[in-house]
Amino acid sequence: MRMSDKKTVEHKLEDGIGRVQDSAENLLNKAADQVDGKACSKSCVALDAVRDCVADQPVIATAVAGLFGFFVGALIARNS
Repeated sequence: MRMSDKKTVEHKLEDGIGRVQDSAENLLNKAADQVDGKACSKSCVALDAVRDCVADQPVIATAVAGLFGFFVGALIARNS
């Protein structure tokens, strides 16, 4: 086999391997995106709703968080 033929074969192999790697990476990325999308759909909607409520009424959100913290602290102190 001549040197130029050997380089051509190596180049074709490298191109083929690169295409396989790219395809595998794309497939993994698509699978990860689908899993993230399904897992996040309900929880992301809930988080968005909470964020919107806090942004619209920050004083009420702070009061609710403070009361919740007070009650949790009281329960912990009572059981200790």
